[in-house]
Amino acid sequence: MTAIALGVLIVSLDGTITAVANPVLVVDLGASLSGLQWITNIYLLAMAATLVLAGKLGDRFGRRSVFLSGIVGFGVASAGIALAHSVEMVIFSRLGQGVFGALIVTNALALLRSLFSEATLPKALAVFASLIGASSAAGPLIGGLLIEHTSWRWAFLINVPVAAISLAAGLFLLPTSKKIRSAKFDILGSIMLTGSLLAVTYGLIKAPESGWADWHVIGWLVGGILAGLFFVEIERRAPDPLVPLRLFADRSITLGVILTIISFFALVGSLFFILLFLQQINGDSPMTAGLHILPMSVANVAASSSCGWIIKRYGARPPLFVGMLLSAAGFMLFTTIEPHGSYLSLAIPFVVLGLGIGFVMTASVQAILGNADVADAGPAAGVHQTSLQVGGILGTAVLGAVMASVTAQKFHETLVDNNIPNSTADQISDEAVRAVAQGTAPTVTGDDPTTSHVLQSATEVAFMHGLHTTMWVGALVSLVGVFVSIGIRRGRTTEVSTPLH
Repeated sequence: MTAIALGVLIVSLDGTITAVANPVLVVDLGASLSGLQWITNIYLLAMAATLVLAGKLGDRFGRRSVFLSGIVGFGVASAGIALAHSVEMVIFSRLGQGVFGALIVTNALALLRSLFSEATLPKALAVFASLIGASSAAGPLIGGLLIEHTSWRWAFLINVPVAAISLAAGLFLLPTSKKIRSAKFDILGSIMLTGSLLAVTYGLIKAPESGWADWHVIGWLVGGILAGLFFVEIERRAPDPLVPLRLFADRSITLGVILTIISFFALVGSLFFILLFLQQINGDSPMTAGLHILPMSVANVAASSSCGWIIKRYGARPPLFVGMLLSAAGFMLFTTIEPHGSYLSLAIPFVVLGLGIGFVMTASVQAILGNADVADAGPAAGVHQTSLQVGGILGTAVLGAVMASVTAQKFHETLVDNNIPNSTADQISDEAVRAVAQGTAPTVTGDDPTTSHVLQSATEVAFMHGLHTTMWVGALVSLVGVFVSIGIRRGRTTEVSTPLH
């Protein structure tokens, strides 16, 4: 457990550290907005496209070997970012982090499934979920400290010694796992799945920027869906498929995947705009924003830690039901927040949301892995992690479109209500209105102080209206998850019978 936890630590830490470092990259490397988007998106693309393949590679070449290879590769890619002198080098190294991160996370879950018995698996998964929640929350604090007192390069270089310690622990503590060999590797299935996930993920990333009606976006999404349908047909006929379709014959696995997508659709999509609110509207520094999120992280760890014994006694359904209900309540509470409120006014919804996400994160993994055979642990782990990534990307894209539409309409209404001249309103371009959805007030050439004040005020009003709307969408989506969770059953009692040698 220690060796696996250390490996996962560098991946979950790095995700949130990068968000803190982005503004500094603009100054030091001259990164454009497009460059910053690619620094984030290339990681998501690479990871989403290779998570399932990573599980199959672990089955074929040994989960321990692939897991440790991922740690080495992630450390090297992190050093590449720290030594980079161009945005292109950072983007290339982030691509490597995404691929090697997929090797780590998927095989970490597969190792948990094979190393722990049915009786101890819930507790192991609870530790896993707690670690991800705690380290993800620590990312902004650690990144903020390193960037403020040293350099942004240390925010990535810190991964190197952590990777070295993780590698040493894995070599000494992890037993060698069996290799599940097959006569023929599912090459065509791998190509189709990777192509499908790449196309869909890229389409979803481009949609908020280019618009859902843009023919490039439509082309990528349709192409990805068609590749996905072709992949399913390939898997149905393959003697040793990349993703055994028998997994989805189990109702709880299918519903667990749906709940993972729902949960991270609501969480990632909504938190994206909450973080913008804290830094753009509330005026918080990255470190202060991290302190605001701390109550959610503590609640997440508490819920994840207690979830193990709940699952052991009652199965995954109760924590999933309660977790989705708490998530919905947390999002509803966020509809009441206002700029420059007290710490407590933000802490309460963060705590409620953190408890809900902690329950769902742990129990959804149990619903998927606990109902899969040990031999299918690799593909099952890959499916879970892929659904997590797709849910987060979907949430950012769909809620981003909702936010852009709602804020644009409210911004225009507020300008009209404040008697802004039509000539001034006409000067405000579509790009400027999109900036309002990120909490940035547009500037108009030659405007007077009164007009500037109105634009700033209108931006705040429009952004808060959009934020509250996205929180309501998050609450409604979570309520759908409440009803979906009713169909989950207890994990099968599959004891681990000599999976190692």
